[in-house]
Amino acid sequence: MSMHRPRALVLKGDGINCEFETAQALTMVGFDVQITHLNDIVSDNYDLHRLSKDYSVLAIPGGFSFGDDLTSGKVLALKIQHKLRWNLSSYAERGGMVIGICNGFQALIRMGVFGKDVSITQNIRGQFVNEWVKVAPAGTRCVWLKGVGAMDLPIRHGEGRLVFAPIRRTEVFNKMERLGMTCLRYDHDPNGSEDKLAGLCDITGRIFGLMPHPEAFVRWTAYPEWTAQPGRASAPGQGLMVFENAYKEALGAK
Repeated sequence: MSMHRPRALVLKGDGINCEFETAQALTMVGFDVQITHLNDIVSDNYDLHRLSKDYSVLAIPGGFSFGDDLTSGKVLALKIQHKLRWNLSSYAERGGMVIGICNGFQALIRMGVFGKDVSITQNIRGQFVNEWVKVAPAGTRCVWLKGVGAMDLPIRHGEGRLVFAPIRRTEVFNKMERLGMTCLRYDHDPNGSEDKLAGLCDITGRIFGLMPHPEAFVRWTAYPEWTAQPGRASAPGQGLMVFENAYKEALGAK
């Protein structure tokens, strides 16, 4: 780890397109951020031990990795699992934190981070959605959401509908609820997700995946109606607190 500031690794390449916004959000709250192409990490044989030693946070940003040709996030997930052999649950147990945003969340789901009975598929309307939504945290498990209230955040996805295995739906949902994994919900239903779920965390609370983009609202002027409150032009956006929580957690772990 850095002697001075906790470090964050942001993946780029292969269709990821939100790496700079994600890195900026992490930098704004105090992280020393490195943006690295996934191919370079693979060619360097960068194993989980080094990841745990070097970085407090791994960020898998949004985008359209590999063009979503084999369902969203699947190829990216396979590359991380089989080329890098990263076990992200082990990384979290060692004190690391992970955030997967939009396509990054889809990849986390494909990797089975939230269990084998959780999947994600096409929006129920059958079309890409690009709009601002209101979301609210649920429970206290997720370290990324400590003290966070309702937020307005943008969504931009075609495959954002969280679903559970039909035969075991009630059992899976109740278990995840009990463990505090169902940590973020929409206030309305933009895509048909189970119980209006917008995000999940793992059982440690350190791996967080969500479809909305908190990195896209770290400055108040990013909000479509910011001119209605011009006095807040220099204020932080509501998504910034998500990253602030990770920084506080990283400092506490040092």
